[in-house]
Amino acid sequence: MTSVPPLPVEPLRYHLEIVRHLEEQEGELWRWFSAEAHQGEQEEAVRLELLKSTYRIDADAHPALHAAAREVAAKLGLDAPIALYQAQGSTSLNASLAYLPGEPHVVLHGPVADRLTPAELRAVLGHELTHFVLLDRWEGFRVASQVLQAMVNDEAAEPAHAATARRFGLYTEVYCDRGAELACGDLGSAVSALVKLGTGIAEASAESFLRQADEIFRRGSPRTEGVSHPESFVRARAMKLWSEAAERAQDEVRSVIEGPLSLAELDLLGQRAVSTLTRRLIAAFLRPAWLQTDPLLAHARLFFDDFEPADAADPGLADDLAGDDEKLKHYWCYVLLDFASADRDLEDAPLAAAWLLAGDLSLGEHFRKLAAKELSLKKKQLEALEAGAAAVVARAAAEEAP
Repeated sequence: MTSVPPLPVEPLRYHLEIVRHLEEQEGELWRWFSAEAHQGEQEEAVRLELLKSTYRIDADAHPALHAAAREVAAKLGLDAPIALYQAQGSTSLNASLAYLPGEPHVVLHGPVADRLTPAELRAVLGHELTHFVLLDRWEGFRVASQVLQAMVNDEAAEPAHAATARRFGLYTEVYCDRGAELACGDLGSAVSALVKLGTGIAEASAESFLRQADEIFRRGSPRTEGVSHPESFVRARAMKLWSEAAERAQDEVRSVIEGPLSLAELDLLGQRAVSTLTRRLIAAFLRPAWLQTDPLLAHARLFFDDFEPADAADPGLADDLAGDDEKLKHYWCYVLLDFASADRDLEDAPLAAAWLLAGDLSLGEHFRKLAAKELSLKKKQLEALEAGAAAVVARAAAEEAP
């Protein structure tokens, strides 16, 4: 596992989890991007594009701007010379990082240097230089970013790859906002800079925008719809919360970016979570000895080749399966129904066991509807199954006992 070097602020959990997951599960890709043999040609392309599309802001001609950049770099622990550029043909306020290993290159877009206050300018520079710190100081972050981009660009890309890359990028912007606040030393300036860049407005009240963000959150639990950046109100509130209660901030950001587990929006970590829960569900179903027949165990090992049934109850399973996602509820019930039908020699006993387990897991109504649909059971058959399930399971267990 790649270690995390000292960073200006603590890395976010999502970044750590994705780096660990990719390093463990995508070893070949990880090693290839870690080798850096392919970097030279890309670096030359970045340098040429900067020369062609920007005006290079030299320190002699713009001493105040470079002094601000050096001040920000010192707060972030950077000692490399910073190259500054002004994008050509750009009128909207913005800034971006052109990454080259060991060389911070920051591009300003529009009249950023003229429109922002000194503190706001430092916040913007701090945001971009924190991007550089992540890429240059934490190899795991840089490699993970490249691996995810390669996955997304592959013609065999899955929705989970795109979902992971999107969330990784959204979390990165939130993280770099913390660098913005650190760089300028003032929450209000970091927020007003964010508002100015987002709206182009000449004057912005951070206090007013933070109240606006709080009002949005009071009205519900918003989810970001951003593709590359979370909405400004999300970022502003996250900065405020981080200055007040870091743990609460991380939990709320996770809720806004990821939300609850959803089958339709799984990223790579979500896939892993569903896989783990599926294993636990199957293990719980096959815990009774009478259900551990060769056909049922063989079926379980089609899901997990190292599967072993549970030897003890799983008291947390019901809570861990709980959620509002209807597709996930149907998926859990389909898994149970699949196993209820996998050993015909046991007749109706596995279906009765699945019925009881579904009830214990608060999935009873979903399982009832699914069983009626997939097994073409009539109302009286369902009522008989419900009434007799416990007795059928008890009889099967007694017959198995020595």
